[in-house]
Amino acid sequence: MPIQLCSENHAILVLSIACTSLKGHGGGRTPSPKSEHETEDGMASDKAAGTFPVDQPVKALIRDHDMVRALADKYLNSDSQEVKKQAGTQILQALHMHSRLEESIFYPAVRNIDASLIGHFEQDHLKVDDLVATLEGMSLDDSHSDTLMRELLGAVTAHIQEEENDLFPRIESSGMDLTPVGLQMQSFEANLVHTQAQISDGSIRRR
Repeated sequence: MPIQLCSENHAILVLSIACTSLKGHGGGRTPSPKSEHETEDGMASDKAAGTFPVDQPVKALIRDHDMVRALADKYLNSDSQEVKKQAGTQILQALHMHSRLEESIFYPAVRNIDASLIGHFEQDHLKVDDLVATLEGMSLDDSHSDTLMRELLGAVTAHIQEEENDLFPRIESSGMDLTPVGLQMQSFEANLVHTQAQISDGSIRRR
């Protein structure tokens, strides 16, 4: 799937990174054009209809959450090692990007709404980031990776549910103008996509 450097379609940007990285992570094979098409049509188009809602960055984060939930469901309910490997790789890449977006832009921007709660979520991220880094450093064919992936998905599911139940309603009820935050997130995400595209292209050329 070609990387889309236009940052208007939020979830497609996240998923483009995930699909591109399948070429180089953990020995996974490159998906066929059909499987890529099915992934984009079946998930990205559902989650990313319309443009990046720069005035509603919370909505963009929820789209990410929905995408991760769908990938987690795919991973946990498949008996195919190849499907699990592809879903697992997409999960790791999506979480890597989502975490950086929240840690670098979103959390600092909304910290004054509830600093203690933001601190709690940042602690959650430390655990998630450690698990992501560990899994990125091993083959998803490794039998131990399934145990770690399930631990990761459990932590992530609890984290995003808590964000949606506790943090996001407080932000929305605060009356805070989130458009500047959304614009920063849009720009930051586009830069991440561009950087990942360069890394992926360089990795492929060296083979």
